[in-house]
Amino acid sequence: MTASQTSGTQDWRAIAQLSSGGERLLCVGESSSQVRAAYVGAWGEVIRDEDRPTVQTISLQKWIGQVWAGTWEHQQTLDVPATPRKEKAEANGDGDGDGGSLGDANGDGDGNTNGNGHANGTAAEIAEA
Repeated sequence: MTASQTSGTQDWRAIAQLSSGGERLLCVGESSSQVRAAYVGAWGEVIRDEDRPTVQTISLQKWIGQVWAGTWEHQQTLDVPATPRKEKAEANGDGDGDGGSLGDANGDGDGNTNGNGHANGTAAEIAEA
């Protein structure tokens, strides 16, 4: 994982909430505007093709509390990005088929972001880990 070029904490995140009850981390950032600018790009990189139709909402959340003890609090509902047709993406050379997903934000493999896990870093940094 590469070192972050920023010195602040990553107190904001965008979470895709699935119809199955699971959640997927889209991105984290230092400010709400940073996360709003990044989540659409992260959509195509971290949400698997099979999960995209099941995304009900995207929640912009802020970390409330101390770094070691707090909770993520919903601040705003973000628009779910339109999913391009797969044939069009492949024709443009974008269909690499890797379908990578961050999975869950707390690292226990259950697909949920519940708990006290406070992720730091950008979506790209977390994906490289």
